[in-house]
Amino acid sequence: MSSVDTFAGTRPSRLLEWRHAWLTIDTNERAVAWVKTRVGSLVLSAAFVVVLAAGLQLSMPALALVAATVFAMVLLPAHGLSILMGSSLFYFVIRPFRIDGWAELVKAKAATFPLGGAFGLQVMAALTVLVLSAAFLFWQKRFSDTTAAKRPVLTLMLLWFGLLLAALLSVPGSLVHSVLWPVVGVSVSSLWILAYSAADARGKDQTSTLYRSGFLRPFWGGSATPIGKSFGFLNRFAAKDEADLAATRLKALKLAVWALILTAILKLSEYLAYGVFGLADLQTAILAHAGGQSHGTAVNWTSVLVNYFIDLLIISIWGHFIVAIVRMAGYRIPRNTVNPLASRTLAEFWNRYFYYFKEMLVDFFFYPAFRRYFKSNTKLRVAFATLCAAGFGNFLYHFMRETYVFADGAIFDKLWIFQSAVFYSLALAAGLIISQWRGKKVKPEDGFFAYQVWPRINVIAFFCFLKIFDDISGEGTFPERAAFFTGLFGV
Repeated sequence: MSSVDTFAGTRPSRLLEWRHAWLTIDTNERAVAWVKTRVGSLVLSAAFVVVLAAGLQLSMPALALVAATVFAMVLLPAHGLSILMGSSLFYFVIRPFRIDGWAELVKAKAATFPLGGAFGLQVMAALTVLVLSAAFLFWQKRFSDTTAAKRPVLTLMLLWFGLLLAALLSVPGSLVHSVLWPVVGVSVSSLWILAYSAADARGKDQTSTLYRSGFLRPFWGGSATPIGKSFGFLNRFAAKDEADLAATRLKALKLAVWALILTAILKLSEYLAYGVFGLADLQTAILAHAGGQSHGTAVNWTSVLVNYFIDLLIISIWGHFIVAIVRMAGYRIPRNTVNPLASRTLAEFWNRYFYYFKEMLVDFFFYPAFRRYFKSNTKLRVAFATLCAAGFGNFLYHFMRETYVFADGAIFDKLWIFQSAVFYSLALAAGLIISQWRGKKVKPEDGFFAYQVWPRINVIAFFCFLKIFDDISGEGTFPERAAFFTGLFGV
């Protein structure tokens, strides 16, 4: 056998061995033992921070905070919870908003605030919400037998809408107006994680009320959807001993590296689609069609399909990096996105695509409706609960976080921008309900195409088309988006 033959025969085997070693590194006893050492844990933490930096998903201040927190938890393991809380409180005060629109609103209102301009107004709003959150949780504990305390999520939402109404009724340009709106923005950014903390207070989790009230924005960041939920959820996945902690941190590094690989794939895909081939992104294609300058049916179809796959990459990368940071903190929580392309049903896709958003809607809207209504009719019971979660809850979440658009007083002039969101939420709920009601489910014995291919095509098609209406920017009205959709079929 020649040297070439030997090389050709052994290289694939060596690559597969390396791949297997990397994928199983968190169960490798030698690797786990090394990471348990001070040097090993510091080297792992440094490698993790380098991967985060290479992923370009965090700003430099946010990256510095994550790095400082991770290294502090490695060097002072006995104070891990206090470090987590300290970093999260600091992050909450300096970056309390999860939506750029709210941050821009604060800058606009800063002129009438006499203490420290925009930053002072932001800090004041964050501290106000911090005090109000603590007051609510301590009140809930003190008056736990009251109806309001037993239904904390509903109570919180009613209180928030009361705060929004006060802001809407305040005089534009006044100090009260300038103060109330940032408080509304900070509170809606923290509402759902506070709701989880309030729900935990009625459960078995023993985390102190003081800690719960300060856990309004974890140092790992994210959107208004709480990835990691709250201490009640995190504690279920906390490392049990040093070996488990080392394995969890190795899994964090693995996930971050995978996110980095996906980032490279995303950049290459965007370069090829939008740079080399000159394809328009979906939003641009919709606006061009609305302006009478459609790119053509074939190009629009391509934009829809490309947008779908790029969107999957974006949500995967974003969620993987955040979950990886949570795991570095010692909590082996589930991933946010897990192979959505494997989904054979709409419900399965919804679970695989954005797990923590789905969990939030299920926890706060599906289960409450399921437990209370249509108990004598199973199908109607599930359908109504699904409508409450995927329809009402989904729309309410996005509506609440975008209410900064009403700060200029033009309420009725701005309501129209939510038309597409209403349709999106109702269409999603209807699709999920129909998917649940389908009688016959395909089985492997039905054949490869019927079981493996056709269901996935249906799922991809549904969410591709639904994405056309996934917008709350106000750019491209609902009729314009509907016209783009029908134009795909030559109508």
